[in-house]
Amino acid sequence: MDKLTKELQSFLVRLHYNPDCVSNQVAHYIEHLTHLLTVDDEEALLHYFGILGHEQLSLKEIADDRHMSTEEMMTQIDSCLHKLAITPEWQMLKQLIK
Repeated sequence: MDKLTKELQSFLVRLHYNPDCVSNQVAHYIEHLTHLLTVDDEEALLHYFGILGHEQLSLKEIADDRHMSTEEMMTQIDSCLHKLAITPEWQMLKQLIK
């Protein structure tokens, strides 16, 4: 996992454990950032991290729902993180959360 992707992953983990660490405006921007993914991928990512009002689900639960192996699901989640991490939207949003 590259540095940009790790930064996003780390932020999403922090957001799960401390949802109040960001303003409502930043949470709104994060929601829009996730809309850059397909609906299925967005739901998987939001449930994996348990953010923005979504219940956290295990990797197995998410994979089973999508008829995938846990390895395939983890690869898909990593791919989604990378897609979002390299967007100009995330690069701009990072500046707001530092």
